[in-house]
Amino acid sequence: MAITNSKQVYLRLINKAEDYIEQNLKRPIFLSDLAKNAHLSEFHFHRIFKKYSTETVNEFVLRVKLERAAIFLCVNPHISITTIALDYGYSDSSSFSRSFKKHFGISPLKYRKQQELSRSVAGFMK
Repeated sequence: MAITNSKQVYLRLINKAEDYIEQNLKRPIFLSDLAKNAHLSEFHFHRIFKKYSTETVNEFVLRVKLERAAIFLCVNPHISITTIALDYGYSDSSSFSRSFKKHFGISPLKYRKQQELSRSVAGFMK
């Protein structure tokens, strides 16, 4: 029973940390802050996060940032890729593009164009 309670406590801490990360994507996110908020050491927090979310903290942050940026690319076609890259913590558009392509298998520009084409075809089909 104690194991089940511990698991529930850890899952709540991880969910709380994930919520915090998602709400603060445009700010620097430090493992030390997440661990401190969970009242755990950095090592223990990182280990628990990986165990219950299947990603490390950095992998989770990177994935969520890229997924949000992908949505932003589609919703705001008038905003430059560089601006989006800087908004999500990248130092320049080329490092953002490399990460984006590694994650999605396509460059941000091609992704944006592909999404625009999909929307125009869907609008045409109505």
